[in-house]
Amino acid sequence: MFDATFNKLKQQIPSLMLPVGIMAVGIMAVGIMAALLTSLSPFALPTLAQGFTPPDNGLPGRREGGGTRGGCATQQPALTALIPKTNLGLTLQDYPTFFWYVPPNTAAAAEFVLLDESNAQIYTAMMPVTNQAGLVQVNLPADDSVPPLEPDKLYHWYFSLICDPLDRSADQFTDGWVQKTQPSAEVAQQLETASEPAKFAIYSEAGIWYDALATLATLRQQQPTNAALAQQWQTLLESVGLTAIADQPFATAQASP
Repeated sequence: MFDATFNKLKQQIPSLMLPVGIMAVGIMAVGIMAALLTSLSPFALPTLAQGFTPPDNGLPGRREGGGTRGGCATQQPALTALIPKTNLGLTLQDYPTFFWYVPPNTAAAAEFVLLDESNAQIYTAMMPVTNQAGLVQVNLPADDSVPPLEPDKLYHWYFSLICDPLDRSADQFTDGWVQKTQPSAEVAQQLETASEPAKFAIYSEAGIWYDALATLATLRQQQPTNAALAQQWQTLLESVGLTAIADQPFATAQASP
């Protein structure tokens, strides 16, 4: 699977191949290549960027939204959390960012809830929704209102479309997990000097889902017309089985505690 994804990406993202004439002298070609890499724009994608292979361990959860009856979002694709099929994603951040695809809907609002290992609620936020489909994000606020995630502890989150504020059993919801982990010494050293595109590749290779996703999402929102970034985004989502929402636009709705 890795080889197939890697080969696909080599075709999708233009490589920095030198003209045949310059490559006559191998040692010279290496030097020229190094110079080219040094001069790259900070937004250029590394040629070795790749899809994502999540860790083997998983947890019960619901990646696609559902409810006990009816619903206020009936179109396909359904409400979908941008997480691997394992329902678990890793982060290196104290305050990670989460993403969902929200379909056209008639919900009153959306709600995000984060629980710690004792099932205590440590953060909740409401956000407006519209009838326009798109990708929404929740940035866990880095302030005194929310404790930072602790290493190696599991946190359970819920993201719900509130179809009827007077009857929460009608909610359509997704739920999944986040776990903060510590980087290896090698990964930590690489991240210290890496550009944002390089960080995406490092996170992906290390299996750090939430940070890989958030890094690439930020790059895409900064450069919405960048075809290479758009293709890399599609490849990333396809690698975890999210092909159906890979071409959806980013929405502007933001969460508020």
